[in-house]
Amino acid sequence: MLKKEDKYLIGEKIKVVNEKEPGVVTRIDEARGLIYVLFKRFREEAYPYPEAIDQGILTPLVQRK
Repeated sequence: MLKKEDKYLIGEKIKVVNEKEPGVVTRIDEARGLIYVLFKRFREEAYPYPEAIDQGILTPLVQRK
């Protein structure tokens, strides 16, 4: 289930472990438990949600809340 406080992440930059450049969160699929991050050259990766945020694999670089 999508947490209401995490809806603001869509469209925000996010830092991923072992990646040089930050990515952008494109969507959060609550049914499958995945968060999708788009990198340069249109490479999209899926990470487990919310475990990736809780474990520090994904670090939001939030400008606003």
